[in-house]
Order: sequence, then C-alpha cells, then structure tokens
Amino acid sequence: MKKLTVILLVLAVVLVLGVSCGKKATTTTATTTTTAPAATTTTQAAAPAATTTTQAPAAQEPAAPAPTYTWNGAASTFPTNWNPHTYQTATDSDILDYMQAGFYTFDYNEDETGYKVVPQMATEEPIDVTDQYIGKFGLEEGAKNQAYIIKIRQDIKWDDGTPITAKDFVESEKRLMNPAAQNYRADNLYSGNMVIYNAKEYLYQGQSVKLDNGANNFYEIADLTAGENGQYYSAAGEPVFIGLDFPLAWTGGHTLADYVNAYGAAYFDVTNWAALVEKADEDGLIPLTEENLKLFTPVTTGNPNWGETAADIPNYLVYEATFQPLDWSEVGYQAVGDYEILIVLTKPLKGFYLLYALTGTDLVKIDLYDKCESVVDGVYTNTYGTSLETSASYGPYRLTGFQADKQYSYEKNPYYFGYNDGKDIYQTTNIVIDYVPEASTRLELFLQGKLDGYGLTVDDMEKYSKSDYCYYTPGDSTFFMAFNPDPEALVTMQQAAGANINKTVLTLLSFRQAMSFALNRADFCLATSPTNAPGFGLYSSLIISNPDEGTPYRSTDQAKDVLVNFWGLKDDIGPGKLYADKDEAIESITGYNLTKAQQLFDQAYDEAIAAGLLKDTDIVEIKIGTPNGTSKFYNNGYEYLVNCYTEAVKGTKFEGKLTFTRDDTLGNGFSDALKNNQVDMLFGVGWTGSTLDPYNLMEAYTDSNYQYNPCWDTTKEMLTINIKGTDYTASIKAWNNIMLGEVETITSGKGESIEYSCGDADEDPETRLNILAALEMAVLMTYEEIPIMDDASASLRGMQIHYYTEDYIFGMGRGGIKYYTYNYTDAEWDAYCASQNYNLQYN
Repeated sequence: MKKLTVILLVLAVVLVLGVSCGKKATTTTATTTTTAPAATTTTQAAAPAATTTTQAPAAQEPAAPAPTYTWNGAASTFPTNWNPHTYQTATDSDILDYMQAGFYTFDYNEDETGYKVVPQMATEEPIDVTDQYIGKFGLEEGAKNQAYIIKIRQDIKWDDGTPITAKDFVESEKRLMNPAAQNYRADNLYSGNMVIYNAKEYLYQGQSVKLDNGANNFYEIADLTAGENGQYYSAAGEPVFIGLDFPLAWTGGHTLADYVNAYGAAYFDVTNWAALVEKADEDGLIPLTEENLKLFTPVTTGNPNWGETAADIPNYLVYEATFQPLDWSEVGYQAVGDYEILIVLTKPLKGFYLLYALTGTDLVKIDLYDKCESVVDGVYTNTYGTSLETSASYGPYRLTGFQADKQYSYEKNPYYFGYNDGKDIYQTTNIVIDYVPEASTRLELFLQGKLDGYGLTVDDMEKYSKSDYCYYTPGDSTFFMAFNPDPEALVTMQQAAGANINKTVLTLLSFRQAMSFALNRADFCLATSPTNAPGFGLYSSLIISNPDEGTPYRSTDQAKDVLVNFWGLKDDIGPGKLYADKDEAIESITGYNLTKAQQLFDQAYDEAIAAGLLKDTDIVEIKIGTPNGTSKFYNNGYEYLVNCYTEAVKGTKFEGKLTFTRDDTLGNGFSDALKNNQVDMLFGVGWTGSTLDPYNLMEAYTDSNYQYNPCWDTTKEMLTINIKGTDYTASIKAWNNIMLGEVETITSGKGESIEYSCGDADEDPETRLNILAALEMAVLMTYEEIPIMDDASASLRGMQIHYYTEDYIFGMGRGGIKYYTYNYTDAEWDAYCASQNYNLQYN
C-alpha cells in the first residue's frame, strides 16, 4: 500500500492551513461569501528628485521594501519527523507539503470546473518504452505498460541553488530502500498499484528472513517436497517450518501458542501439544516433517470449536527465504540520462493511476541526508527532516524556522522551478504555523486577525454557521467505531481487569451488531461534530472510482447494492414496495433501530452463556481509548456513547451489566491501541487520502499491516464473486491483490482453478468495481469497524485572503496557497486590525 496516499487520521488533530493544490486538496461545496472590507489603496512615495548642482549628486533614497503577504495558520498537534522516508503521521506530512513537488500534480482544467493531472517536475506524460526492455528487468514477450521514461525539467534546484538531476532521484530511492535502514516508507516502491521491479528484493538482500506463509507465498502442502533430512522445502529450496510460537499476521501478531495457552482443550486437541513444544527452537518453530505434521494436525483440526480442517494447516507454516545480494542496477528505477528516469514495474499500470502514483516523490538532498545518518551498535538512524538545519526544499517554500511545540515558518524558495513559468500565482510570500492546541485560543487569535483561518467546533456553530465567511467542506474520510474481538487478547485483558469482569462478549458478532443498531448516528454527529454527516459504508460520497470521469464510487450501482444489502433493504425496493428505487432506500437509512438492537443484545447474552463466555454474575466492561482528555470531540463522544448504550440495554438481559471505562492517555499511540490490546474499542478513527483510488485504499481494511485490529485473517476468510457469469472463490486478501493487478488463483464451484488479475491495466473496470463492492460488503459484515459518520468540516476564512474559487472544485479545493490572493499587504492588515481594536466581526 502506498502510505503516501493512505495516512492514519484521528479527529483529535486539527490543522488550519492553506491546502496546496494536488494530493491533499480540501473538498467542499462552499456558500457564497462576501469580500473583506477593501484595504485603503496606497502607493509608494517616489524618491525626491535630486537638485542639479555642481556638487556630487545627492544619494538616492533606498528602494521601498517589497510588500509581504503572510499566511498565518495554527496546528493543534506538532510535527516531529518530516523525513520523506520515515514520517508516519498526517501532522508530519503537513510540514512537507510546501517544500516538495511531484512529477505530476493536480490543477484546474481549462474552464475551471474540474481537475486535470499535469506535469510538475516532469515535462510531459510518461513515455511507454516497455517494448525496448523486453528481456531486461523481468519483462517478457507480450508485456505492456510496464516500463516508462519520465523526462524531468532542467531547472529543478534545492533551496541553496544546487541543481537536481535524474541521478538525485535515483540516489534518493536507493537510500529509501537501504537494507540497513528498513525505512517505514520503503513500501512506496513495492506495494499498491505501482510496484518497482526488484525493489523489495533489494531491500531484503543478503538476509535470511523467516516469513509467515499465510501472509506471503502461501505454499500448500502439495507444493512442498521432503528433503533428505525429512524436512519439507519449497520449489525454491526454502526450508518450511510449523509455527507454534511464531507471530502470524492473521492473528494480529499473536501466536498459536497464545491461543492454546488461553483456551486449552476448550478449543484445541492438546494431546500432542507438549511434545510439539518440546521440539520448538528459539523462534517457536519446528521443522515441517511428516512426523511433525501428523503430531500437529490434530491440534487445530481435532476440536470442532476451533473449526478448522487440514486445508487450513498452511496458515501455520513459516518458510525461510534468503534474498540474494542485489546491485541497484538490477532494480527498475534508473537514470538513463541527466534528465530522464526509467521506471520498470512488475505489473502493468497506465493512464490516470500511473500519473496519480507519480504525484509524489521520495527525493532527499543526498549530501545532507548522508550527514544525518549514523549506525550505533548496529542500529541505523537518520535525523534528516527533524530540524531546520536538517531540512531542504525543492518546492515553492523553504523552512526558515522551527521551534518544537511552538512555531514553524516558511518563505518563498527563490530557486523553485515553478516560478519560472510566468504564471501569476503564489502571492503568499511567507507562511507561519503556530502551535495552538486549544480551540478557544485559536478562535481568539483569529478574531484578532492573527490567524487567516479557523476550524469551527461544536461550540461555535450557533454563532458562526451562517456567517458570510463560513465554508463547509465535506471530506473524503469515513470514521468508525473499531472493536477488538481478539479472543486471546480479550481473555488476558479480562483476567487483568479483575473478578467478574467480562470482555469476551466482544467476540460475538451479534453483540457488535447490537452496538451498531443501538447508535443514533445523527444524534452522535450533533453531539460531537455537527458538520459531519452520518456514515453508513466504508467510503464517503467523495471517493472517486473512475477518476477519468470523476464518478463517485457511491453513485455506482455496485456501491448502492452494498448499502441496501448491508442495511437489509433489498426486499423493500421496487414497484408497490416501500421504496421506489435504490436511491430512495438509501436516503432512508439512519442506521438506528433500537428494537432490533435490543433483540440482538438478548441474542448475544444467550450465546455468551451457552458458549461459557459469560456468567450471570459478570459485568461487561468495555474500555474505550481516546488520544487525550481535552478534545471536545472525544469528551463529548465518550459521554454520548456511554449514555447511549446504558439506555439501549435497559429492558434487555444486559441491563445493569454493561459498563464503560476510558483510557485518555494514548496520545500519538491512539491508532495502534487496539493492535496493542490496550483498549477494547476506539471511535472517531478512519483513513484519509486515496480519494481517487478506492481500490488501493481497500488495503487499509484487508491488510494486517494497516488494519486497526488485524485479528481478522483475510488470508483465510474466503469470498465468492461472480466473474462474467461464473462464481469463483478466493481469500479476501487474494481478491484485494487481484484488484491491484496481481495474479492470484481463484477456484470455481466445479473445482476448476484459473490464474486471474483485474487491476487497472487489465481494462475490465466493471469487474474491478464488482470486486471492490464485494470486498466492502465483506468488511462491513464483520462489524469490527462500524461506520458512524462521514467527515466534513466548517471553517471561517479570514478577511485578509481570497480563495481562487468560491465553490469547491473536486481535486483542487478552492485553490490553496498556490492560488490565494490578498486584500491587504501585511502592513496594511496590521493597520486594519489595529483600527478595529483587534476585534474583527465574522458573525
């Protein structure tokens, strides 16, 4: 997955900034606004003419300084690491936005009614040269859309004037993939739509790595051959093991031993377990031999409560892969001229998604980057992008100051290539971002004229929602309640919580369904974020499935079917029925059905008692995690949820038996709290980015590396999808890979298997859309991440600035810093604010 376009988002983070056009453009439909009071027109006084004398001419008056136009913003959380190779959060990425550029970028189309993708650092669209590289970089006869030349501008420079050539891009990628560094963003080159040939192999070169079979090659037993020592090997000569106490992706990083130790004979046949453990090495592995396989198979297949068969054994296998030494010359990212870059892909990619994948780069200033790296006791670190001194820019602005948890600032980068194009843009000369965590303080500064934008909170809506300066901006994110239904983890947490405390009811689908139907989403939005709208699916209405035509995914028949089926309305649509069509049915969805919720609560109670998960004397305790205890969103949300569910269970078997606690100390670890089993539930979590690529975004829900709670094993969960009239079955993960253009094996109901892919380059958009919708339905049906609201915001525009377009243009927002214009110079604005006693009126 491209983390560049998929970044974890939590609602606690507020950043009031001018959004640069391109991948992070805001999205909204604006109300018409009035212009700020006109500034007094001023002219610079001309220097007095010198008097003609026989003496030396009088000195000329110094030239008046050029006017400045500063955009002042505020951030509620502060960046700490903006190294392009290692940053992890949206907050950290914000500081990069003004210092970077892409090969391609978004801009207004000709009539400014929509967007187009245009060259930025590139000079033209990528040139397909696949046929010139057949026989090289893994390309075989018949390959298409897998090798491209990117021609770059010759005036790209760092902010100190150092020229940038194709070699700098290649050397940057080489450092991104440094095997010693294992950089967080290394998968930019080998995951998602754009996979560079041999990138992953270069990263892991020279290493012997024990890999979870279920998350990687997924060898079947039939694929393996016994060696002379009796141990099984893959066709590639990789030794294969059985993982007893080895972390497995499908368990969320837990081991089989964790489950056996927690549940014992209740779920497993433990007859041979002790003998197996006795054989395990320090990694919790035993060789896969015929003898060991016979001992192991009953453990997971001999007890019907665990519910597995011999076909599931490959999920517990581990193989040792050895990556051979690899020279960068064998990686599909090369400089073939001073200003030409060759990229070679392992799978086809073309058109919009190729350009979209190239809207960002991993470029770093090599000399500075290398000075920032160190290896101490075998541990690699790099401080690039952590301070003013370790930062460099090739974008429109350069960093001029950084004080941790206080302020960072920019000025125009005089060497930015975009200023050579002669366009009347970037009137903003300076940018200043202050750390202001409290909304009340941000509002105070905004009303004094010291900030140029302010994001409205719940408390502000009554006063400012109808202001001429108020803009409503729907976002691309959907926010969820996320649960931890991991049996082993819940047992451990339950035991730690004390006697008669129960958490394992969260493993029951019926209980999670009850939690969904008991929530009045509209009321929740009013209580926490009134600009937001109730959410009912994985994707909001802003997610685009056909970027060439700008078609929202939610407007397609496939996506509509997901909603009507998930919410149980399918049989109520048609002539003479409750709803005339799908649109009318979808319009009626509220997600709230208290009667059904209470029936499900009683059902869950009975199921828990019958399964021995719950005793009549138990109290169910759900620990909810929040980033802090100061956010009004999370404070109001927690209070609402506690009251909501306490009332919902009245009259059910859970009445008086459902309680809540809160951990408000999670901070930046909020997003990992479920994964680390610190809490039982999160709310207000979601993903942002990939607005134009819902296919890539699906990995956030199906890949254990990104799931909030990765205990749902998508390599084991099977899904059947109709492909051109035939039903085929494969795992959730396999279907996700297929949708991203990877070849996977799918099997028909008759047992016939075929190799299949359906990525963008396969040119079957309708089937690809069918797969996406089927995956959305599968994720929703787990009720582990329950959609509660779609993102939207309301903000006030400062009187000093003008947006380029009053109406929202998808992909461009309202123009961002690139297109902002000003009613006042900085000096004029200061004078105006002083004349108003620093008390500006926006209501």
